Amino acid sequence: MLIAVAIGSHISVAQTADEVVNKYLDAMGGKDKLANLKTLKLACSMEIAPGMKAPINMFFINNECMRVEVEVQGMKILSAVEGDSGWSINPMSGKKDAERMNADEIKESKDQMDLTGALYNYKEKGNTVELLGKEDMEGTDVYKLKITKKSGDIEYDYIDASSYLKLKETTTHKFNDKEVSGDVIYSDYRKVGDMMFPYSMENRQTGESQGQALLVQSVEVNPSIDRSIFKMPPPQPAATEEDRKSTRLNSSH
Repeated sequence: MLIAVAIGSHISVAQTADEVVNKYLDAMGGKDKLANLKTLKLACSMEIAPGMKAPINMFFINNECMRVEVEVQGMKILSAVEGDSGWSINPMSGKKDAERMNADEIKESKDQMDLTGALYNYKEKGNTVELLGKEDMEGTDVYKLKITKKSGDIEYDYIDASSYLKLKETTTHKFNDKEVSGDVIYSDYRKVGDMMFPYSMENRQTGESQGQALLVQSVEVNPSIDRSIFKMPPPQPAATEEDRKSTRLNSSH
């Protein structure tokens, strides 16, 4: 009898978790629309200092490639991941050539390359989902879901109990041999075609009340993306003596 009650309770919770997941997927546009999400392009901006915003362009091929371009003070910071390899260029650090990403950086980027998210087809992805209950999030009732990913990383999703849109995501994973936990606050959802996208994504350290917001200006669903932009560029040729003379001459003027 106790075994039967325990099994019945487990099935009930599992069904409730799936019900929340399915309503979330419906709120985002439906499983069919998510299944057809192949590429994505975002034009964004982020405030990096009072009164100073950095334009950011992001390109995605679902579960395959990602490229991020950030422009700061006339310089472009680039990073890209294709499959199991990635690279970045940061001229602000005095380096103009692309450098290989480490394994942790690539792993973190690959999580972002899944355009459908951890809840879509979660069983096929090797994830498990548990409904931890209902709670208050700054005055809004939310369902709290615990997602244990195939990799072992843990994600907590906070789903609005009314709209069934995701309001917060907390992730815990290892980065450079340290356990890192961070929050993303989602808001300003807008409809693009038949799908919903958050136009504000604020990154916070877990437990902090404020963070840094990525504001979206435009979303392009399934645009044509040239795969060559994800390839690691070759080193720039070394400057010749003539180039150095020209640089000195220009600087003197």
